[in-house]
Amino acid sequence: MNFNFDKKDYDSENLSDKGKVYLQKLQNIVIQKQQLNTQFTDLEVLQKHYSELLKEELPKEEIKENKTGA
Repeated sequence: MNFNFDKKDYDSENLSDKGKVYLQKLQNIVIQKQQLNTQFTDLEVLQKHYSELLKEELPKEEIKENKTGA
């Protein structure tokens, strides 16, 4: 399998066993980062959605703190 690293093309078949493991780990990290970015985006959308729902449920007037000295 060909892959690109540091702007150069390589054939994974020419890697040592350790090199093949490291390549696989790097590929897994890239996939996990993409999944986390997708999850983060989804969470932002959900946060915005539930914030809007909460706004609809808030009382019309904000409760004011009692500022009398005790």
